[in-house]
Amino acid sequence: MQLEDPREGYVWLQQMNTAKRQIVVLSRLSPAKLSRWINLEAVDFHWITSKIDSYAIDPALERLKHFIDTLVTDGEGIIWLDAVEYLVDSHGFASSIQFIQSIGDALMETNWTMVMPYSPLAFQSTEVAKIRREAPNFVSSIEMGDDEIDSDDIQLEEVAIGLNESSESMSGALESVAESPHIEVEPGLIVLSRIPEKSLSRAILQRRIEQWAKMGFEVSELEPLLLVDEREHRYARYFDFEEKIRRATECERRIRELEQLGFTTVSTKLRFRIMQLTGIDDVENQLQKLLAEAR
Repeated sequence: MQLEDPREGYVWLQQMNTAKRQIVVLSRLSPAKLSRWINLEAVDFHWITSKIDSYAIDPALERLKHFIDTLVTDGEGIIWLDAVEYLVDSHGFASSIQFIQSIGDALMETNWTMVMPYSPLAFQSTEVAKIRREAPNFVSSIEMGDDEIDSDDIQLEEVAIGLNESSESMSGALESVAESPHIEVEPGLIVLSRIPEKSLSRAILQRRIEQWAKMGFEVSELEPLLLVDEREHRYARYFDFEEKIRRATECERRIRELEQLGFTTVSTKLRFRIMQLTGIDDVENQLQKLLAEAR
């Protein structure tokens, strides 16, 4: 599940909450952070952490498996696990996929469903294929009011494990998977969705660098960040670079407008500069001046 805003998934989850259906949330978000997006009193919340806390559940896969096995012996509900990247980083992909397989087997004869939001950017394409082989993919279309989020209709990609006949009541909110969402700037460059700080692992950063490189941007400035251990520092430098990409993308839109007005040569020069991500301030000033004169 690619999330620009953490509220997106939790709005859907709250819509699934009924008196009959129990909601269990296993999250890497602390209670203080998660309580901003969902009412913790309305769900059974567990914080995946090695810290000593009343909400804590040990991140060891064996502990999580035992907890889930005990939970699903009766009743029905949804288990929401939003720590896929964290578990893979901590335990490795092979152990994590075995964990997913074992959960799928455990839920097969129960009235429970596990939903695991994840970012494909965090994994190699072969790893994503293995995840999808173990669990069907779904999209959930949710509507949120303007006071909650800017988007009117958000498509969320989810991995759901153990959907069975007892879970048919959820099928209205779960449909076949669609392409991952992105924002397209007319026929030009594509603005990729923002990556939140908590999701910027080395794997996700590597995939984002590859995406920008394929678009033609000079990304060598970002490559040293792959060696930075501190996530906060890594994200600060990534965020600055992402802002340059967004400004360059807006410049490219205006360069295409300039081309349509007949400024072919200068447009070529300005486009080269923005793809190198150099002199963005100067490019913006030139574009503003040239377009003003042309109009």
